[in-house]
Amino acid sequence: MDILLDRKSVRRYIKEDDVSQRDLEYILHAAMSAPTAKNTRCYFFIVIKNENTRKKIAEIHKSAQMILEAPLAILVVGDQNIAYGGYLPQDCAAATQNILLAATAKGYGAVWCGIYSNEEREKAIEKFFNLPKNIKAFSIVVIGKTSDNTCSKSRWQPEKIKYEAWK
Repeated sequence: MDILLDRKSVRRYIKEDDVSQRDLEYILHAAMSAPTAKNTRCYFFIVIKNENTRKKIAEIHKSAQMILEAPLAILVVGDQNIAYGGYLPQDCAAATQNILLAATAKGYGAVWCGIYSNEEREKAIEKFFNLPKNIKAFSIVVIGKTSDNTCSKSRWQPEKIKYEAWK
């Protein structure tokens, strides 16, 4: 459970420190272990290391400027043709969360940069990556060694818990 409590959104990275291939494969194994509706496994992953690609993403996604400092990002996409019902967003969200947790487990910082439900951003990313019409961009996870040494904050809020009904 500690990994769940230790995870935090990291937006500052040590640019020179790379993510090893072994750690990247661990992170991608975790992503592919995420549950999906009817076990469709509709998610796919595009690993992004190229500096020019990261610069273009930063132009498209104004809230993803930290990608310029990090050595790696993973674009999470889903195939509408194989997703069950309308569950593609949930399936890709589960994979995204697993990426964040696996990166934390390996000692990296990571942050989820949303794409899904921002139509302009979705279309721009899908066009830039030349995705087929059935492949939908969901999120970008930026990963790297963090230069932010602050501890994660407690998110425990018992007032958010209701029992049996909203009372």
